[in-house]
Amino acid sequence: MEPKKRYNLPAKARSGTFSDDLLSRNWDTQNGGSQKDSKYSLVHTSASQCFSDMIDEDPTLSYSGDIDSSSDLSINIGTLPSLCRTKTGSKRAQQYIAKSRPEEIEQIVNVVAPHLGDLMTDLYGNYMCQTLFQSCSSVQRLILLTGMRDDIIRISRNPRGTHALQTVITLASLPEEELVYQKALQGHIVELSLETNASHVIQRILSTLKNKHFVIREILGHVRELALDKLGLCVIKKCVNDPQIFNELLSQALVLMQDPYGNYALQHMIDQWQEECSFQIISCIKGKVVQLCIQKYSSNVMEKCIKEERMREEIINELIAEDKLPVLLSCPYGCYVLRTAALESDQKQRERLKNAIDMAIPTLHQKKLKPRWDEILSYLR
Repeated sequence: MEPKKRYNLPAKARSGTFSDDLLSRNWDTQNGGSQKDSKYSLVHTSASQCFSDMIDEDPTLSYSGDIDSSSDLSINIGTLPSLCRTKTGSKRAQQYIAKSRPEEIEQIVNVVAPHLGDLMTDLYGNYMCQTLFQSCSSVQRLILLTGMRDDIIRISRNPRGTHALQTVITLASLPEEELVYQKALQGHIVELSLETNASHVIQRILSTLKNKHFVIREILGHVRELALDKLGLCVIKKCVNDPQIFNELLSQALVLMQDPYGNYALQHMIDQWQEECSFQIISCIKGKVVQLCIQKYSSNVMEKCIKEERMREEIINELIAEDKLPVLLSCPYGCYVLRTAALESDQKQRERLKNAIDMAIPTLHQKKLKPRWDEILSYLR
């Protein structure tokens, strides 16, 4: 029998420091280090940039969980607030916390709590904070939250603090924790919703906490302002299923559907409410369907409306009755709307549309759009 082949592991892997080195390299990359020469980099730079403006749905810690059991993790707990401000110290602190017993976690909480406001925004300290929040009990987490309550707004505005705070919000399980956020953010919801880093914190609260009414109350009266803003739009989309937000969006529907960002708020509202918003939307666009179909942003909303049966009937009736199909066929955006109508309509509506389009095409002069007309007609046959 052939002897089994033995494979020699790299020295670092055998000694147990391989994972530490990997962690260190990943951390360097995370904090501005070069990715070009790192053989451990798993995410292409361009891919990570694509997500730079999105909410961090699952903020990750720098600590990978691979602890070298042979290393000496003994730490003077009293030095943790200063120790974790360096890369090596923060890594040691995270490893120490991960292996600590409940009574040791209790001591760590008592020592760190007074310094938490500063550590949450520290380059390396914020990682230790996230590890501590994940390792402690709900009661201990409440103690930590209370300790940094006066700094929550400042933390949410910080590029590092916002990610750490989102992680902490995700862990909330007690009504008392939600009350801390409410008291800390009260009176600042709208301004934070419009800020680059803080907006993600407000969105995380809306998607995580059970009691989000304190956020809704402050947003009311500012729905239009938020929906017209790139960051505010994301906040509105998180609470569009609230009836009060829904009604305020409807009252501004005509303005919002013609805006680069507002049109997305209307589309999301239609997706959420569907038939419940049909009557109000139809009342709003009646007599203006043609103009809305040939505009860049509102045409997106009109396509969304056509997908809802009741609104589709009204829109098609207005287009055919007013003999306005030539206007739509002469405009690229109008052609998109008609294509959606052709795909979504029932047999009777398709026949009416086909007859009207067949009559309109001979009068048109935009021959460069002929391929789009042919595509629309192919869906109507």
